[in-house]
Amino acid sequence: MPVMSSESEDRTSPANVRAALLRAARMLAEAGDSAPRLTAEVLLGHALGWERVRVLSSLPQPLSRQQWDQYAALVQRRVSGVPLQYITGRQEFYGLSFMVSPAVLIPRPETELLVERAVILAREGGADAPRFVDVGTGSGCVAVAFARQVSYAGGFAVDISPAALAVARENVVRHGTDQRIHLVCCDLLEAFRAVPTFDFILCNLPYVSSSDAGRLDRTVVDHEPHLALFGGESGTEIYARFLPQARLRLRARGHLLIEFDPARLEILRRLLTASGFIVESILEDLQGLPRCIVAGKSDG
Repeated sequence: MPVMSSESEDRTSPANVRAALLRAARMLAEAGDSAPRLTAEVLLGHALGWERVRVLSSLPQPLSRQQWDQYAALVQRRVSGVPLQYITGRQEFYGLSFMVSPAVLIPRPETELLVERAVILAREGGADAPRFVDVGTGSGCVAVAFARQVSYAGGFAVDISPAALAVARENVVRHGTDQRIHLVCCDLLEAFRAVPTFDFILCNLPYVSSSDAGRLDRTVVDHEPHLALFGGESGTEIYARFLPQARLRLRARGHLLIEFDPARLEILRRLLTASGFIVESILEDLQGLPRCIVAGKSDG
């Protein structure tokens, strides 16, 4: 694996921003980074405390040895396989910037589908103050994005991991939703009374089967939290506990929205039916794969 201090590299610091980017991009490309130049620019901006536009407009600017060393250390972390988002500590989601750490999954674009449909349903529903709960909140991105779009909604963000909730708390405060989103550390919905409480139950629970671990990108397996990734041998065991809990706590005409593994669609559909839900719609991601289920109570 290439390293920034290899014998073949000039041990002096690059003369300027342009030279530093070229050297870093070469090392990242050799390590297999899919967008080495972009990654190099983002990392240099992070090292120097600059926005990317400033990096691009400062190519002739000299770099000190200290600045190069700081930058080289970040590039080496990325070369070793650490996700870019864990190095910079942030990720964009639904037009917002979220803090992330290795305690939480990195927010993915496909999860925006769940938020988008929940927002539409909330606006169409006409409730004055819809109540929601985001189960397995991680970074809090789903709860925060939903609350920002539906300013009259309030509810809870739940996670079993105290470390994940610490990250979620930072994001809830960062985006000004701390008065409407309450954080709860518990397993699934066990902290809530088994009575109809919520208009929306949103969840992106662990859904990768343990047998599929070998098919995942090594960056994901080696660095993202397994507690938030793997849902058991089949990837659906957690739903056997969750769905009965959700049904008891969902209001009539309420909506349960679940992000899931496309390969487990039929299993999840059967589990929903057996738990007293009716599937209202199945949403496809940008690749045309089923990614989100919207369900309601069968007697609702």
